[in-house]
Amino acid sequence: MDVKGTAFVARKALLERKFGVERFDGVLRAQAKLDPVFAGPILATSKIPIDAFLRLNDRIVRDLYAGDDKSYFEAGVASAEFALGEGGPYRALVTNRDIASFAASAPRIYRTYFDEGEAAGVAIDEKHVALTLTGIPIRHVYFEYAICGYFGRGLELVSGRTISSKCVRGFSRGDADVRYEYLVQ
Repeated sequence: MDVKGTAFVARKALLERKFGVERFDGVLRAQAKLDPVFAGPILATSKIPIDAFLRLNDRIVRDLYAGDDKSYFEAGVASAEFALGEGGPYRALVTNRDIASFAASAPRIYRTYFDEGEAAGVAIDEKHVALTLTGIPIRHVYFEYAICGYFGRGLELVSGRTISSKCVRGFSRGDADVRYEYLVQ
């Protein structure tokens, strides 16, 4: 399984803003000793082996977030702002202001980042949306928290409203798949 470099580029931008370029570069240099893929430039179109990507993210959580796995939500939100915000490469997915269309685009969004697993989104009604992640070969909380954070922020960008989420099933609970339900407030 590979992840597209877009996920790395968004994460890098967030961490450089939050912790400074020097601190992020230190984490990246340390990880590059174990995973040479991080020794050279990574573009939005680069493919990164998922094992290396998860090891980098685990190091980021350990070294910059004091081990707080929930920081992956922040990474997902930042990725959504990068990709779906003004000037973002996937901005068109939120410009129509239609929650049902955005929810239905979950498989396409997921595939822009990952080459294995599936995402399905559905607008249950005007205020309720569900996201399900299945077939992900590595049950790591990164997938649950980052993707669900991304999707929630995308719903906020589409609706212009506050979104709350609830985990129904998740890797964080030991489940084989992930299901989050979102409330448009």
